[in-house]
Amino acid sequence: MDRNVWVWLLLSCFASVACAPTTPQRSTVDPIPEASVAEEAPEVIEIRVLLVTYQGAQGAASDQTRTKEQALDRARLMGDMARGGEPMAGLISEYSERADARLDMGLFKLRTAAPHPFDAAVIDAALALRVGSVSQPVETPAGYLVIERRADPAAGPEEIAARHILIAYAGSPQPVGDATRTEAEARARAEEAMTKARKPDADWNALAAEYTDEPGSDRTGGDLGTFGRGRMVRAFENAAFKLEVDEISDVVQSPFGFHVIRRYR
Repeated sequence: MDRNVWVWLLLSCFASVACAPTTPQRSTVDPIPEASVAEEAPEVIEIRVLLVTYQGAQGAASDQTRTKEQALDRARLMGDMARGGEPMAGLISEYSERADARLDMGLFKLRTAAPHPFDAAVIDAALALRVGSVSQPVETPAGYLVIERRADPAAGPEEIAARHILIAYAGSPQPVGDATRTEAEARARAEEAMTKARKPDADWNALAAEYTDEPGSDRTGGDLGTFGRGRMVRAFENAAFKLEVDEISDVVQSPFGFHVIRRYR
């Protein structure tokens, strides 16, 4: 597989300084709904996070004029809306100011005892939540995080092996090759490849040779080999680690385009 493309698929930008949280801020009026202290911390938790930035925060846009106090008020409003019934994913899509929020919908599956993009304070705030509840703003160098605690997922494997087909498009955040098709055309082509790959008599290598835009993958069947958690961009990892062996994923969008993934180990 082309080494440059392998590097492109490595760590997502969320592991950057724009995502290095610190001390959680709890409101004395509306505290974080706390889980039972007698419960043992789960091995894996799943959360959604919405980021509100302010002028001078790490990673904030150069034209950001919101003050820190205004950001805190806005983050509180986002939390109130989520607790009032607004879907967190929808709020993240419309309002979150974290890079890639609209690609992964702020969704993170985290092993509490393993390296992850958050520090202990944010994990502590998440663990203090009951499943389905939403935190008060958590202060970070990048701004204020609002956290939704989701149902704890199964721990799953530490490593898998997978192949993928990549359909690129013009204007993607991380362009691959010289693709000229539109985003809509790329999605449609990926859907077509997925449908063919799910047929009982499908020849994966032939489909990769026909469809993939990843340099060199037409000869290797898009084989990524064995990889662990934290090695691929977030959307790709989330989809790949949910697959059973020999299962074909739905179409997955990442900064590089659209993927169809087959786990083989």
